Amino acid sequence: MKIVLFGGSFDPWTSAHQEIAERLSALYDRVIIIPTAIRYYKYNQQMFSFDERYKAAKEKTQKLKNIKLLDIEKNIDEVWRFIDTLEAVRRIYGLENEYYVAIGSDSLQKFTTWTSWEKILQAAKLLVFNRPGYAENLPDIPFEYLPMENPISSTEIRNKIRNGELTEY
Repeated sequence: MKIVLFGGSFDPWTSAHQEIAERLSALYDRVIIIPTAIRYYKYNQQMFSFDERYKAAKEKTQKLKNIKLLDIEKNIDEVWRFIDTLEAVRRIYGLENEYYVAIGSDSLQKFTTWTSWEKILQAAKLLVFNRPGYAENLPDIPFEYLPMENPISSTEIRNKIRNGELTEY
């Protein structure tokens, strides 16, 4: 079975996240969406609580038959890293499956700074979705590129909400 881990802050869940979830659902056997509790690169910029973000992702993906949401990171401590999430998922679903990790090209730029990034690549293949402005300085590591149509970002939406420019997203 081909299983994709799609993690992120999802703060808030956007139409771009929806596009990625739908595309992954159509291409792979199982898609596991994992909202994160700790935002390592955008610490203290959270707008919505973990429960609000989890609920939004669940509501938006409930019609996709092969999507599973995990709250595995809800109560993690600061020593927890993505490799811990990946290993936990592999224990739950079985080591015999083929694992993939879906990230944006912004995350790919920083991937070699992730704890145990080499170990992640041994356990899973990277699926990279393009993000506008993040096509440069990509590390020389194996990944499969998946273009997407929707360039919206959660950061952009959070800024518009804070500035009163957006009430629905």
